[in-house]
Amino acid sequence: MPRWWWLPKKEVTCPSCKYTKATQKPIRKEHITPLAGAFGDEIHTDLWGPSPVATIGGRKYYVTFTDNHTQYTTTSLLRTKDQALQAYKVFANWAQTQHRAHIKHLHSDRGGEYMGNEFTQFLQNQGTERHLMTHDTPQYNGIAESLNQRILEHVHTMLHHAELPKSLWGEAVLFAVWLKNQTTTKALGNMTPFKKFNKFKPDLSGVPEWGQQVWAHSTDGTKLDAQGVEVRWVGYDKESPHAHRIYWPTKCRVSVEHNIKFTPVHEEVYLPPPSVVVPTAPAQPLTSQTTTITPGGVIQIPSVPILPSLPTEMDDQSQIWIPGSSTGISAQMLIGMSPSKSITKGEEKEVKEEHQQSVMALEKLLKII
Repeated sequence: MPRWWWLPKKEVTCPSCKYTKATQKPIRKEHITPLAGAFGDEIHTDLWGPSPVATIGGRKYYVTFTDNHTQYTTTSLLRTKDQALQAYKVFANWAQTQHRAHIKHLHSDRGGEYMGNEFTQFLQNQGTERHLMTHDTPQYNGIAESLNQRILEHVHTMLHHAELPKSLWGEAVLFAVWLKNQTTTKALGNMTPFKKFNKFKPDLSGVPEWGQQVWAHSTDGTKLDAQGVEVRWVGYDKESPHAHRIYWPTKCRVSVEHNIKFTPVHEEVYLPPPSVVVPTAPAQPLTSQTTTITPGGVIQIPSVPILPSLPTEMDDQSQIWIPGSSTGISAQMLIGMSPSKSITKGEEKEVKEEHQQSVMALEKLLKII
């Protein structure tokens, strides 16, 4: 054995191999770090846009802020990207005033809306630490990035199902975020962000379908004009309790209304036609037909089936014809007796009486048929 066998092995590096085989490092898909301890400790934010179609109000962007502790999300529609700082200031002031929460950590990407000097200076004045993900690794900001994907999927579905114009994508985004907060999530152990944030369960009874047709009271026109106008429901208004956001197709605008009336939603469900089973034609019984001669000619009366005479005595071989059957039914089958069973005279009398009652009932049935 050579003397140098104990020497540590040196890693052989090949610059050409590194040049041609460089790849990205794998990123864990699971969230291994625990959730934040309180509301405001960690906030995840991301900005989406620009949209190819502006909203009715002229917005082309939206920004989301998701709390890591409660998974509760708030969103704002923006006209330009530089309004992201103002939206964050509003969110930070709301958290401080309404919930006494100071934002400690802010997770975001390296977009220009977050890297500006004004945004950086504001975070430093607030004492908020910034956590930036590196480029081409959106997985490290997975809460905000995956949220954008789910929101857009909801928006596409709602606009397509309701057959509303794309300019209402902003209303669909607001309702999708509202619906996300009312839905259970695995990160909270099948609890809704709304309950985690507000300490009580949400009331989802009577939630309308987004984009459904409703009737709104209209004050336009004279006393002889229509007082109700058919409009579309596009969500709740967060600043007005018990108020609804309504889209007016004839005016192409969205307003907040209270005097509305919902109509039942009828869903069209396709059911395949039932399979048709063609029964075999039974043997036709004997028929009789009569004709009546009139001055105008001969009129033929439809054939009437002749029912065989029913047996009046108990007989093992007696057959009774029933419509729809090709063969007769014996009296023994009707009464349920076994031919080989021996009976006494008293029992025979009872059986004959029961047989007569069965025959009478059967005659009435055949007359009805």
